[in-house]
Amino acid sequence: MSTTQTLREPKAERLRSNPAPQNVVEAEEEETNIEWFERLGRDIVEWRKSQGLPEESDITMEEVVAIVKEARAERYAEEQKQKNAANR
Repeated sequence: MSTTQTLREPKAERLRSNPAPQNVVEAEEEETNIEWFERLGRDIVEWRKSQGLPEESDITMEEVVAIVKEARAERYAEEQKQKNAANR
């Protein structure tokens, strides 16, 4: 790297001289995205068991709709409360 480049990008030289540890680089190359996602799923299941939480079951579309309606109603009620407070 020339002196002018170093003056323009002083951090670039330091970053090149201090590369990532080899074991970190190797770990990233060994695990694919799918493998990472599957491992994450297993870790979540183990964590839920350790916390004493029930296993998740599939949620139906009707349950999703009910949850969304409830959340929208709560948001609408909060907005109305804020509007009423502002109009006083």
